[in-house]
Amino acid sequence: MVSGIKFSDWLHNSVTESSDKKYRHRLFKEHPGKHRDILSELTLYVQNAHEDARYRLRKLAENSLDPLDPKPTFDPAAGYPEIFHIQTLKGYFGEIFAGLIAEHFSPFGEDGWKVPAFLFRFHGVEFQQLELLRHTGGTADLRPGRTGDDCLAFKLDKEGEITRFIYCEAKCTPSHDTFPSGLAANFGNFTTANRYSVKSMGSGCLSFMVRKH
Repeated sequence: MVSGIKFSDWLHNSVTESSDKKYRHRLFKEHPGKHRDILSELTLYVQNAHEDARYRLRKLAENSLDPLDPKPTFDPAAGYPEIFHIQTLKGYFGEIFAGLIAEHFSPFGEDGWKVPAFLFRFHGVEFQQLELLRHTGGTADLRPGRTGDDCLAFKLDKEGEITRFIYCEAKCTPSHDTFPSGLAANFGNFTTANRYSVKSMGSGCLSFMVRKH
């Protein structure tokens, strides 16, 4: 989506591995003084991640049921996703960050992973709430999260065929709850793990599970 140079400058990481080589733990920490430098690029990455869902909302509005077929006078994607409940925004941010780690930090020591799209377009209950709030106003309530994997990353061969893929899953601790304009204000320490089960992390951390196939 965007260059990973700034992301690698922003976060430094260390990897520990179990004695049987089946589990890896990778800890990311923010470089002091790099927080403000990354915000513009991280904002662009987040906006690009949501663009597919916005496209779907706008595409649906093109099919008018009005017999006179007037042009829409509103943007059906207005307010998406920033008006949603903070808990939903935390979940969205975790999903996007899991994809960012996959694309820019070489999980399993391999480069070239790609996340072609995020799955926000399938979070139907939030789109229903978005339309409800357009008509009634008010503030968003917490809705059930979307089921399934947070995102998938793929590796392709020279012919464009998929050769490998990884499941990415993110979890966020309750104290990690400050989001200006839909982004986390205090990134603190980020944790990612190449493992098969999610283990609770310390306060203020994001925990990621990455499984390769």
